[in-house]
Amino acid sequence: MPERRVPERLTVDLAGLREVRTELRRDTNEALRPGLTTAQRQMAWGARFCLALECAEGLAARQSVNDVLAQHRKNAKSQLQVAEGLATALERIVENYADADRRAAVRISEIEKEVYLAITQLQEAAKEIPPKPPRGMLP
Repeated sequence: MPERRVPERLTVDLAGLREVRTELRRDTNEALRPGLTTAQRQMAWGARFCLALECAEGLAARQSVNDVLAQHRKNAKSQLQVAEGLATALERIVENYADADRRAAVRISEIEKEVYLAITQLQEAAKEIPPKPPRGMLP
């Protein structure tokens, strides 16, 4: 597989990530989780047809539907876990970028202070050194 070129600069839209995270959390908590709970409750009994009729075709059909319902429950649970995991990952990403930005801002501030101090010290030192008289001139 050929290597992909990595961009020299990566820009992250933290506001956009926060918005996506918030929407995903809200959709998960207000729609997916309650919907899954309702569906699980409604499908808990499984297939209810052919209970009184003991024929091979009816039993096979009921077993097939029950297998589909069981797989649906597994898939829905997995989908909920993935949505929650993705929302948590987005929260961590936003937090990590925000922390990195804060640390970088503090470090930049420290560097600016050090540079300002160095410039001030150099200016003070330059004031203390008397200028040399021009060459060939008597003092």
